[in-house]
Amino acid sequence: MLAHLEFYAEAAVAIVLVFGVCVTLHEFGHFYVAKRCGVAVPVFAIGFGPKVVSVVRGGTEYSLRLIPLGGFVQLAGEAPQESWFPVGQSVAYELDEAGRIAALGEPRDLPNARVGVVREVDLTDDMTMTLQTDEGLQRFRVKDGARVMLSRRSSIPIVPKEQQMIGKPLWQRAAVILAGPVMNLILAGVLFSAVNTYTGVPTTTVGHVEPGTPAAHAGLAPGDTIVAVDGRPIHSWAGLVRAVSEEGARDGHPEPLVLEVKTDEGTRSVVVTPRLVSGEPMIGIDAEISHSPLHTVPAGFSALVRDIVMTIQGYVGLFVHHQFQSLSGPVGIAHVITEQVRFGIWNVIAVTGALSLGLGLFNLLPIPALDGGRLLFMAIELIRGRRVDPEKEGFVHFVGFAIVMLFAVVITYRDVTHWF
Repeated sequence: MLAHLEFYAEAAVAIVLVFGVCVTLHEFGHFYVAKRCGVAVPVFAIGFGPKVVSVVRGGTEYSLRLIPLGGFVQLAGEAPQESWFPVGQSVAYELDEAGRIAALGEPRDLPNARVGVVREVDLTDDMTMTLQTDEGLQRFRVKDGARVMLSRRSSIPIVPKEQQMIGKPLWQRAAVILAGPVMNLILAGVLFSAVNTYTGVPTTTVGHVEPGTPAAHAGLAPGDTIVAVDGRPIHSWAGLVRAVSEEGARDGHPEPLVLEVKTDEGTRSVVVTPRLVSGEPMIGIDAEISHSPLHTVPAGFSALVRDIVMTIQGYVGLFVHHQFQSLSGPVGIAHVITEQVRFGIWNVIAVTGALSLGLGLFNLLPIPALDGGRLLFMAIELIRGRRVDPEKEGFVHFVGFAIVMLFAVVITYRDVTHWF
């Protein structure tokens, strides 16, 4: 019983860490590039829900939230700031010594403030707000950095246009949005490389020669490095296997191969005639396994490129052939993580890399509410020469978000009924 409890506790921790790392690094990508481009980032949160602890540094509130799954960033001006204050809404406000609005919010969050009804508002260009007050219709300037109260203890600033996403050139806005998925892909490559460093990767250096095989008869020896097959450069063990398979037989008969071999004494050519085993040409060598980052890191990022291609092909099959049964939601992914916990931390790290890759590519799909959907609107802006109306774009993203959430509920229900 205690062993089971210990296992499920480890699995729970692994699930939280895997989701937390993948989502937080995604959001950090947005955060870092936004800061570099001069976009204000009022909030960077790890987790969701109520704040456990928070600190404000450089205009950003960094917080740790109660529900430790993922995180989020808030980018100033990603949606127009005036959308927070619809015309006709009552709003509490406080003024500074110069008569400018210094704080805004619900009357319950600013209990001692004045209250007015919004008549006109421009928090992008003019930074002004016209309110119907007890003294009549009044137009106020809004102070840079004026606080919008989310609650009595939490607020975010109103910033001028040059610090808003909406005020940045198209390429900077695209860079900020693209940074999240790119960070996921980088994380995947790093984790694949780490796993390779632990397990080792096969190289083009001969580690073992089977006695009596074509390689042994040709004089190949451990330590020889194969750099070319029939003049075709070889850079990896997979490339060597592929070259022998493609060039080592023709019409069901073995074909001699000219191997360019590098040794301590120099480079020499070796002719090897493969032996057919179940129709496949074999020469009888095993690879030397390397744990050196010089080999494991390139192999990790090579695996990343290969998996990106395979995932894209999977998405094509998903939409063209309606293979939706292959999708998994958070519950299905949590189940996979739990299973990998049984086999050790390196399996969990490998799954984290795969999840990070999937998260990055999924977010690049041109679906409203996802990063790819925002990039799609930027592509339309580039073609049209002017931006799509922010309110219309926001509505499309809202509808897209609702559809994605509905789809997620369906997938989650299917996962729950399948696994439990």
